[in-house]
Formats: sequence, structure tokens, C-alpha cells
Amino acid sequence: MNLQRLRYFVAVAEELHFGRAAQRLHMSQPPLSQQIRLLERELDTALFDRSTRRVSLTDAGAFLYPEAVRLLAEADSVDRLMDQRRHGQAGTLRVGFVDSAAYEVMPRALSEYRRRWPQVDYELRTMSSDEQVKALRAGRIDLGIGRAAADPERVEATLVMQEPLLVAAGASHRLAEVAAVKLRDLAGEAIIGFDRRVSPSLHAVLAGMLGAEGVTYDPIIEATEYATILGFVAAGEGVAMVPASVRTFQPPGLAYVGLLEGWASVPLLLLTRAGEPLPLVAQALDVVSELYTPTT
Repeated sequence: MNLQRLRYFVAVAEELHFGRAAQRLHMSQPPLSQQIRLLERELDTALFDRSTRRVSLTDAGAFLYPEAVRLLAEADSVDRLMDQRRHGQAGTLRVGFVDSAAYEVMPRALSEYRRRWPQVDYELRTMSSDEQVKALRAGRIDLGIGRAAADPERVEATLVMQEPLLVAAGASHRLAEVAAVKLRDLAGEAIIGFDRRVSPSLHAVLAGMLGAEGVTYDPIIEATEYATILGFVAAGEGVAMVPASVRTFQPPGLAYVGLLEGWASVPLLLLTRAGEPLPLVAQALDVVSELYTPTT
């Protein structure tokens, strides 16, 4: 079905005059009459009764008119939606984010994004940094919020912040009695950490950081969510190294202790496909860059 011919039909049906319809459509009358005849041939039925004095709809034309109006409205709606998507005003932004980003960065950034572009929809998935890189390469997500970018040729990383690390300990643990500790103070402690199979990059960073201070990083319990990790810490099963934003999670029996080594931190990054053309993604980069000033 030729939508343009339907537009011609609707104009004639509403004007009931080929001359006025042609003026409305900014075209001459003969081509308009020809297009209506082609539509009637396509539908194998007459749509108008024509005489020298008047034009009227046939029963078939009267039946077609409301359907044609509805179809054209839907087609126009699709055009508008696609135009909005091209300009970043509509569409679905698929975001993968590390669990720790859910405590501060994600809620703040998403709230601002929704305020500016309320017609955009979201698919949000908790994923490790390594999983995000794979998902970006495979086209399963459009944007990642992670701690490491393992594929610099195909995944670009934009620094959001360099986030200090804290030590989480049970409220009755010896480390909870001081304001700050050194990394070497963790020697001999039972450590609870993020699953190394899910996030090998984070495991390697923490192992290297503690290893430089002579401390072995080999968690006795590993989990994929900080709520679980911190639950074990609060229960007295061990201590954990966590990004500072996680401290907003404060179950009973949990204390957060600073580290004296100022360099003990992990980056928080926005991860995108190299050369990503989606306006939805560019807008997210703009929002986060306005909300957070990267520091080193």
C-alpha cells in the first residue's frame, strides 16, 4: 500500500473536490486524479462517485476513509519517534553497571538523564566490568559503568572519578576501633571479596595493590554483590575492601575505615564502543561529565 496515495485519497475525501484537494496538496489536479485512479485500481474498487457537478465517496471510500486516517497517523507517529531517536529524544538506552555504582552514581546520573529526556526508556543490568566489555563488543548494551576497560581498541573509557577504597569491618572488629588503617594492617585477616571469575580485572587490581604491601589477597568468601559481601562482614566473617560510594549501605554491625595510603583507589569509568554514534550515549557522557569532575 502506497502511503502517499492514501494521503491523496484523504485530502480528496475531506475536500470532496479535486481542485481544492490539489491546492491543499500543492500539486496540479491531473496528477492527483491519476494517483486516485491508481489507488482505485490497486484496491480493485471505486472510491469516489464523480460527476461534473459533485464528488462523493462510494461505500468503499467511506469505509476506507477512517482506516486511512488511522494508518497515516500511525505512520506519522513512527516518523516522529524515529526522528526523536535520531536526535536522542526517544529510544532505549541499555546500561550495564558495576554493583558499586548502584549506591550513588547510577541513581544520581539516571535521575538527571530522566529529567532532561523523559521519553527515553532504559534497560539496566548489573554486570562486572569484564562482562560489560564483552556486552559492548557484542552489542548487548550501549553504555557501561565499570572499573576497567580491557579492550582499548574497541571500547573507550571516560574517567568519572578516582574513588578511594575503604576497609569494611564488623563493628566489634579491631580495625573498626580506629579512623584509618594501612594496607599492611590487613595481613592475616580473613578477606571477603568480589568473585574473581566474574570480575578478574578488579581481583587483579586489589591483589596487586595489597601485594605491593606484602599482603596476600585471596578471599575466603567471594560474592557478586556488595550487599552480600558486606552482610558477611557485618556477621564477623572477615573484612573487605570496597569503593567509598558503597558506604551509603549501612546495615547493623558494620563499620567503614579509611586507608592511610591516599593512592589506594579504583577508577569509575564510562565505557562505550569506540566511535559509538548513538546520541543517547553522547547525552549520557555529557550528563555524567557535568555531574562529576574527574580527579586523579
